Amino acid sequence: MNSTLDPDRLLDLILERCIQICEVGSGSLMLISRGDEVLDIVTFRGMNPSVRTKVKLRVGEGITGIVAASGEGMIVNDVTQNPHYISIKDDILSELAVPMIVEDEVIGVISLDSSRKQAFSEEYLELVSTLANMAAQIFKNLQTFRQLEQKNKIQQVLIDISRTVTSTLVLQEIFDDVMDRLDKSLNLERGSIVLFDSEKNILKLSAASGLTAEEMEKGVYLPGEGVTGKVYESGEAVIVESIVSDENFLNRLGNASHFKNNPENVSFLAAPIKSDTDVLGVVSVFFVHKKYVDLKTYLDFLQVVASVIYQAIRIQKLIDEEKREISRENILLKRELKNKYKFGSLIGKSKSMEKLFEMIQLVSDSRASVLITGESGTGKEMIASAIHYNSSRGDKPFIKINCAAIPENLLESELFGHKKGSFTGAVADKKGKFEMADTGTIFLDEIGEMDLNLQSKLLRVLQEKEIEAVGSVKPKKIDVRIIAATNADLEELISQKLFRADLYYRLNVVNMLTPPLRERPEDIPLLINHFITKYTSENVKKIKGITREAHKLLMSYSWPGNVRELENVIERAVVLSQLEMLDIQDFSEISGRILYGDEGEDVEVGVDPEASSEVASSKFSPAHLDALDGRAMEVVVGEVEARLIKYAMKKFKYTKTRVAKFLGINRNTLDKKIKDLKIDY
Repeated sequence: MNSTLDPDRLLDLILERCIQICEVGSGSLMLISRGDEVLDIVTFRGMNPSVRTKVKLRVGEGITGIVAASGEGMIVNDVTQNPHYISIKDDILSELAVPMIVEDEVIGVISLDSSRKQAFSEEYLELVSTLANMAAQIFKNLQTFRQLEQKNKIQQVLIDISRTVTSTLVLQEIFDDVMDRLDKSLNLERGSIVLFDSEKNILKLSAASGLTAEEMEKGVYLPGEGVTGKVYESGEAVIVESIVSDENFLNRLGNASHFKNNPENVSFLAAPIKSDTDVLGVVSVFFVHKKYVDLKTYLDFLQVVASVIYQAIRIQKLIDEEKREISRENILLKRELKNKYKFGSLIGKSKSMEKLFEMIQLVSDSRASVLITGESGTGKEMIASAIHYNSSRGDKPFIKINCAAIPENLLESELFGHKKGSFTGAVADKKGKFEMADTGTIFLDEIGEMDLNLQSKLLRVLQEKEIEAVGSVKPKKIDVRIIAATNADLEELISQKLFRADLYYRLNVVNMLTPPLRERPEDIPLLINHFITKYTSENVKKIKGITREAHKLLMSYSWPGNVRELENVIERAVVLSQLEMLDIQDFSEISGRILYGDEGEDVEVGVDPEASSEVASSKFSPAHLDALDGRAMEVVVGEVEARLIKYAMKKFKYTKTRVAKFLGINRNTLDKKIKDLKIDY
């Protein structure tokens, strides 16, 4: 009984031993089929092989059927005298039948036959009954073992399929891998995944196992057609135990006679691929149904596989939707960028700005290199953006890089890329900014800060239209328009041999000089209103505008930091103001700069404050005081106090006790003035 793990072999051995013990010539071992309550002959001895298909006793029918129904063993030593006996062999005169019982359930019957009367005793009955029950328990254990093996195998296949689903986003790869794993785990005759094509209203084969290309072409079904079509239409999984006996089986994928095994032994399982509301398709398999393997377990497994396939399809749909949304947003963004830089963000009505706008329109669609010069803060990057987004390259990449912001030893790699291993830390190939800008535009800000060696490589890009990555010996052709910008005097740098003259002339095909804000004062009101609107919206404020006094103050300032400084001042005022109109106190920093005529520089530590005051008085003009109409005393005195406190704080390293003593006030008064004057330290 413990010599094999094969259930069929175990039953063979038990029957053989029982026949030997009882010294008879024939016998059979039958198991109860719970589906139709029939006794199926599993193994036999001394009988014609046709007995297996010809003899089908129901539970309760014949001697064997009565034993199966009652669970009690029976001896019939003269079958001619027993009305229940059903003859299955002509020379049988005695029969012994015992139930195989496990956990109070009859699972089968061992029947022994003899050609002589009075062949069996009670001792034989007791012995064979004991053997039958022991065999039943071991048989049940082996069935459980096989089922556990089946479930473990299924679990591993599901794990492998899940890994595939998480490792790729290509649906066809997932479908093919699923079918491959099903084939290997179930030893498939055939298998397929069919999906519904809503445009053609058909179920079409998407992946298969064991099919030729010609057979795959035939894999088309209408909803409701055949088993596959019915599974799709109903959304319910099905089991066909034998494909030759099911009238709905169409055999659309090929002749069943071409199966590797007898079609009578081939089962068909199909599960819908569905969501909570829709059926997307069907996954199905043909395989040989082995004994003691539960088809329902395999159907449950197939339904889980169908669920995994659905999740993969759903993820793909979400990705496709996300791609479409990103594409749509990208188009909208590009349109927005075009609108943004179609001079809308370059604000001005002065003649110098009108001339600049006209030049941008002229050069936008050319391929010429552009050099934008001018002071810091005049909007050189915005001009470069306007040129790009109003050109034929507007929907291509626009790459910006500040040559002064990156160390010299890294700038070459950043611009031209590098190959793996070309220097310490180059652990992988990297694309440079020029390659990223291919077919588009690259903006090189602060070009005057570029190292001479890099200037020669940049010159080659302009001349040969090709780049060479660090560590590479193979140049690569590119199509990039170059726009450069600088606030330095490149001609002066050339005279100092800090900038290549040949590169300068290559870059300076078109020169665009950005005018400083002090040279276009008529644009200041436009810019003030623009920045107030912008930062009021961004900071959710209710500021309606600026007072006349504050407007005069801003108009009287020289704006050495140009538009960037004006924007910064307006933003700070909007953020800190608690009124509906920006007033002169919101620009106290500008008042101080005007008052002292220092363009924003603080009083240096060590300078006599009295001397500083004298300088301030000499530089202060009536026009400046007019801008402070009604508040001149408050602003001027407050500004002097603030600067004096700042000077003392620096002088005595922010020790408030010493500062208060120096100023001749107590500590509490100092704290109050710092708070009232909003002094940062």
